[in-house]
Amino acid sequence: MNRRGFVAGSILLGGGLRTGDGRCAEPASRPTSDLAGDEPAKVWFRQWLAVFNGDDPVAYRAFIQARLPDALPYVDEDLATREASGGFTVLRAALTGPSELTVWVQDRTWDRFSKVVVTAGPDGGLTDIAFSGAAAPEGFRIARLGEGRAVSALADKLRIETGADRFSGAVLAARGDRAILREAYGLADRGAGRKVKVGTRFCIGSMGKMFTAVAILQQVQAGRIQLDAPVAALLPDYPNAALAKRLTVEHLLTHTGGTGDIFGPFHDTHRDELRSVSDYVRLYGPREPLFEPGARFAYSNYGFVLLGAILERVTGQAYEAYFAEHVFGPAGMAATSQLPRAGDALPYAGSALAGLKPLAPYVGLPAGGGYSTVDDLHAFATALTNHRLLDPVHTGLLTTPRVEAGGSSRWALGLRVQTRNGATCYGHGGGAPGVNGDLAIYPASGYVTAALCNRGHPQAVNPAEFLGARLPA
Repeated sequence: MNRRGFVAGSILLGGGLRTGDGRCAEPASRPTSDLAGDEPAKVWFRQWLAVFNGDDPVAYRAFIQARLPDALPYVDEDLATREASGGFTVLRAALTGPSELTVWVQDRTWDRFSKVVVTAGPDGGLTDIAFSGAAAPEGFRIARLGEGRAVSALADKLRIETGADRFSGAVLAARGDRAILREAYGLADRGAGRKVKVGTRFCIGSMGKMFTAVAILQQVQAGRIQLDAPVAALLPDYPNAALAKRLTVEHLLTHTGGTGDIFGPFHDTHRDELRSVSDYVRLYGPREPLFEPGARFAYSNYGFVLLGAILERVTGQAYEAYFAEHVFGPAGMAATSQLPRAGDALPYAGSALAGLKPLAPYVGLPAGGGYSTVDDLHAFATALTNHRLLDPVHTGLLTTPRVEAGGSSRWALGLRVQTRNGATCYGHGGGAPGVNGDLAIYPASGYVTAALCNRGHPQAVNPAEFLGARLPA
């Protein structure tokens, strides 16, 4: 695990845990061990936390450059996390290996929990700092509020965050067709001073996988695809013939196919050759799987590109055209498409404190990267729950968890299913440098939340989780 896998929030040392609505709660679990002592991993964590929780991005960059230079490419992501979280408060720490310290932390500004793993080398030097999300401590609860109080608490919080230049995006919450929160915050284009509007389009990252999953289930419903069908039956010319016989549609939808990612040095080298779904299959298809299909869960962007290739072969349509005709059209998603347009929110990497950097617009794939609005995401959720996209049986297949994915998350056929403060929801998130989004559908209460942001993870997830944890269950 490295910084690319970090999904944490923030906390500063000292004080109780914030419940997020202005009240302060005692930590749900006291530290099982402290950070005192001269073990190298403890020493390095104390030094790292001091600069991470500080307000000097130059000092943080200097620390990483001097002590962990291999992590320099991730400094902007670290600083963005520091800004979004407000810093870390230590909950507990434990030596989990001969030279390894694991520290469980919580955001100060939001509700998120994380763990930081620090590793020292044989000579006592710092060799790694790895971040990952963590489940809430046992017994930790956030008080549910009335609908109006929950919405007001989030709106007040986002106004503070926006005023401090720590948030820019759009947030919507609804119950059925009735919107209870629909607000825009911050700037869509900092250079032009253009503000975010509720109807501003944002890159949605991996949230686009929801549309691919619906499209595949529509073909299952029509009898053209079977979930247990091997890729070889649908793409008989697939470059890795042996793998194609063992890899099924269900493996791809549940991220259990071992099909891996598409990003990295290989992608950068061949970027100019990757213009269509078939180009990705031609270049990535010969690879061997990371593990035997069906053995375990491992999130795979290439798996959804491959689903896009299957969709195109079965329907005879480019996947973008299929989405427009069979997903976006029936759902009333007039603002959603795969390619950027003038007026979209520009993505920004880094942090306001260290300097936000505009990035080039992303281009969509069946694995995500398209553009949408919070209103269109609400329309998608409504069409899905009203069975305008799939019949009740296949909607159930799409939203029923099948695979454990760690923490409080499980995976259905293309959608994530999780609990937020005890309430089950399904949907999908999306994240990349300068991109973060979240759609959550709560079937028991009927609430839907959608958040989009033109900064990186967890800038949109934080308000989505905040509201999901406080609305009436």
